[in-house]
Amino acid sequence: MYILFVALILFLVLSWSYKSHKNVPPGPWGLPLIGHLHLLAGTLPHKGLQYISKKYGPVVFLRLGMMPTVVISSQELVKEVFTTHDVNFGSRPYMVLGEHFSYNYSGLGTCPYGKHWRDSRKLCTIELFTAKCIDSFAWMRKEELSHALRVILGGSKPVKMRALLSNFAFNNMSRILMSKRYFGDDEVDRDAVEFKEMLSSVVDLVMNPCVSNLVPWYLRWLDWQIPRYKRIHAKQDNFLQKIIDEHKETTRECKDFLDIMLEFYGTNVQGETHIKANLLEMLVAGTDTSATTSEWLMASVMHNPRVLIKLQQELDRVVGGNRMVQESDLPKLDYLQLVLKETFRCYPPGVLLFPRMSTQDVTVAGYHVPKGTTLLVNAWAVHMDPEVWENPTQFQPERFLGSSIDVKGQNFELLPFGAGRRKCPGMSLGLRTVELLVANLIHGFDWNFVPGTTPSMEEVFNSSCYLKTPLQAMATPRLRMDIYKNMIM
Repeated sequence: MYILFVALILFLVLSWSYKSHKNVPPGPWGLPLIGHLHLLAGTLPHKGLQYISKKYGPVVFLRLGMMPTVVISSQELVKEVFTTHDVNFGSRPYMVLGEHFSYNYSGLGTCPYGKHWRDSRKLCTIELFTAKCIDSFAWMRKEELSHALRVILGGSKPVKMRALLSNFAFNNMSRILMSKRYFGDDEVDRDAVEFKEMLSSVVDLVMNPCVSNLVPWYLRWLDWQIPRYKRIHAKQDNFLQKIIDEHKETTRECKDFLDIMLEFYGTNVQGETHIKANLLEMLVAGTDTSATTSEWLMASVMHNPRVLIKLQQELDRVVGGNRMVQESDLPKLDYLQLVLKETFRCYPPGVLLFPRMSTQDVTVAGYHVPKGTTLLVNAWAVHMDPEVWENPTQFQPERFLGSSIDVKGQNFELLPFGAGRRKCPGMSLGLRTVELLVANLIHGFDWNFVPGTTPSMEEVFNSSCYLKTPLQAMATPRLRMDIYKNMIM
């Protein structure tokens, strides 16, 4: 009782101190200790925040628990934040993910803005995400595509799309990063299954309103889930350490990214810590975003047969009926690009962009934002802004016809990968992976819902937005069987 009383007094003092600043962003009154969390209860957070922004404006001050937070929900303010103030918002707030799973903020995605971040980003950009590097991984993507086709053709049962897409994305990333393939039609590595389940737990905690994320450092000991975090981290660390030890004992003629990181960071304790943090973050980000986007795209075109037919007509025209889609075909598939952009607009992999934190006092839209404030960008609200998009709730790929808007972070009305210096560095690799997979799925098969069902597009939030009911579909081959056999041999 005494602890709660002290916490309440601290909250009131901090709240008064923050509100004493002149010209802070507007927002509703909060409650002691929980701040404005009650306003988000029972609703998806991006939609709850959009509702608040409609009432108070495109820049809103909230307290998520006891943590001061500014939420941005308009194209104009996103541009201001990611251009004029990009450096000031270059770091991250405290997150359970960073401390307990990314080895105390050692990975590229969670580490503070500074030399370590710049060095790590440069390494990843040069050795992993250049066009030349992405092209060099094409044979891996082709092999994983053949495994996916084998699964689809292997029986008459409905295809469990989420598992198919997730395994495809995970295997691609694990092979690129550490030359290991874990999931397929052969015997499955039990440790890998457990590790993948652990990754799902980590994903759930990225934006989870757990106690540690909602209170100052001196109250984090109140988080009853800390023992659980430590158990998950111990399993994660054991799995990753085994992989590093195997790599140190094996010589490969063609180095993978783990080999490159071992040379760059070194094999001491600190170096291996950086490596494990980066492996974890890349596996999580590279698997989750690609698989989720692919599932939303497939569900969207199945719910919009007109779009599916137009895609297949374009594929028949560009690729023809005598082969599967190759990566060299992708730049010619204009309508596929429109569909992908519309999927990102309606169902961005990060409806709320990864949180940032102000490293000094800054003025946004004329309002004072103190140092240490968390910044949340509601990308979904920007994508659904009727002042920017006509009929924003409708799935209409044709809205991008003749438009120069792309997804690379320069057009602030479309932000699937973020913007500024901390936007997703693996964007190009992720795009190539998704494009190749969905192009071949749509070219190679007719897709229908399981007879007697019409799945909803209802979403659920776990760091990203997923289909609440995983997509299952019936696939009917469109091409001659020898074309598939040549691909999967």
